[in-house]
Amino acid sequence: MRGLLVSALCALGLNSCYLTKQGYRQLGLLTSREPIDDVLKEDKASAEQKQKLEFTRKTLAYAQSEGLKTGAAYKDFVSLNGEVVSYTIQAAKPTEMRLKTWWFPVVGSVPYLGFFDKADRDDEASDLERDGFEIYKGGVAAYSSLGWFSDPVYSSMLRRSDVELAHLYFHELTHRTIWLQDGVEFNENLAEYVADALTGSYFKSLNRDGELTQFREANADYELFRVWLKKLRQDLERSLTQTERMPELIRVSEKSKVISLAVSLKPIYKRIDFVGSHPWNNARILAAGLYSPDVLKFERAASCFGAANAPFKIGNFLKALEKSAEKAGTGFLALEQMCQSPGQEG
Repeated sequence: MRGLLVSALCALGLNSCYLTKQGYRQLGLLTSREPIDDVLKEDKASAEQKQKLEFTRKTLAYAQSEGLKTGAAYKDFVSLNGEVVSYTIQAAKPTEMRLKTWWFPVVGSVPYLGFFDKADRDDEASDLERDGFEIYKGGVAAYSSLGWFSDPVYSSMLRRSDVELAHLYFHELTHRTIWLQDGVEFNENLAEYVADALTGSYFKSLNRDGELTQFREANADYELFRVWLKKLRQDLERSLTQTERMPELIRVSEKSKVISLAVSLKPIYKRIDFVGSHPWNNARILAAGLYSPDVLKFERAASCFGAANAPFKIGNFLKALEKSAEKAGTGFLALEQMCQSPGQEG
């Protein structure tokens, strides 16, 4: 019956078709979940999955102690057939350095679409390409419902190492704790900053120094990538500005040269090659930028807050940041105001 309803809504061409279809698929996932307690008691998971689920409990307790909102999140388990829970797509015009956006209730404008069915994602990708967009397709092992649902642990998440899994939980729980409407880049940057900070402190508290060292080495590689990505974006914007009066074919050709040169000059990484060998285009470059925060901005704001609010807790910082954003209008302006005295505001 629900499947017929989805088909009927899509056939009518209603704007709610996408939300209805994805909501239907999400409901199917949520109704297949089982309490983690039952999964562990009834041997419904592998030994490795059990270890990861026990680790999940400890990680959630740490997140809660730091002030992140855990609620009923990650209390249940959903077994998947594949390695991802959702398939994503992002799009940008070949000569524009901005992502296409879609507007949805609650979250506002977002620069991506997520699909529970890979074929649906690929169909949308084909439509976007026909409309002249460059696209970037990906897959995610987890996502946050921003507190609207009790997010479960998906089996795809448990394929990660403990340090990667903890980072994932801290990232998604940050979204559950704070989400500024129409500020996806800020929200993703903030979640990455919080996840980095808490993963480091968490593994230090566990005395798991070897994994912490690997985590820091990977972070160092990512910092090299962030610098590389920032320069590439600046070079592309310069190229597109310089060629703006030229035919599009020439502009795209010149843009391709800039990307090829950047890839040939990619950093030497110690642990992870974040540039890789897959083709880069505007959509992929801009998509990557959503998850490569200017850490210094966040560290400075947290330091200013911590100096006046000891002992420092991430959760209290996030509350103050959200309150500041209500006055500032955007998250990034709120970051700046965190280090202003009352007499400096405005």
